[in-house]
Amino acid sequence: MEIEKKDLMPLSFLKKERYTASFQGMRYFMEKKEEEGENHLLVACWPEPFAFAYTKEEEKSYKSFPFTEEGLEDARTYLMEEWERRKG
Repeated sequence: MEIEKKDLMPLSFLKKERYTASFQGMRYFMEKKEEEGENHLLVACWPEPFAFAYTKEEEKSYKSFPFTEEGLEDARTYLMEEWERRKG
């Protein structure tokens, strides 16, 4: 089982809203960030059970991707790699 493209929100949604979800013990969010005039897709993940605000910073991981369809696919791959790493 894995996070599939159909499980993620499209870029048109992410232009306006943060997307928060979970997958088998890992929580994550995706959101658009603008840096130096360019849009990026910021992804953060952390272990359950706590919300982002209540999780220790050292338990969180972040990565930025281009705000494109390819970047969204790379973010999906990153999340699966993080899930594999975290499940030990």
